[in-house]
Amino acid sequence: MPQITGKAIIKVDGNQWRTTDGCKLHPGGVEREAKVGGGKVHGYNEKTKAPELEASVYHTKDTDLTAINAIKDATVIFESDTGDRYVLRAAFVTSQEALDSENGTIGVKMSAEACERL
Repeated sequence: MPQITGKAIIKVDGNQWRTTDGCKLHPGGVEREAKVGGGKVHGYNEKTKAPELEASVYHTKDTDLTAINAIKDATVIFESDTGDRYVLRAAFVTSQEALDSENGTIGVKMSAEACERL
């Protein structure tokens, strides 16, 4: 019986982040939209979708919030507990949430020029 992904390890430029379970990776590629009219679907158009990574990072005394927000041109590895691995090349932070002192976490969203399966 195959194992199903349940957690992931995130490494940014070789440094493993302390993340909660529930990280999300969208490899990007093509997004399609149906074109309709007159009660029919006439076709679709395509748009390029950038890769996206979303993670919740635990905050410790070693966590530099300003350094995380400044990340650009990074190499990011997303490795699931099934052993499946993806690399995001030229990755950059697109947004960073406020530090949640109740849970000790910050939400981080990243994008990249490319996402490839290793």
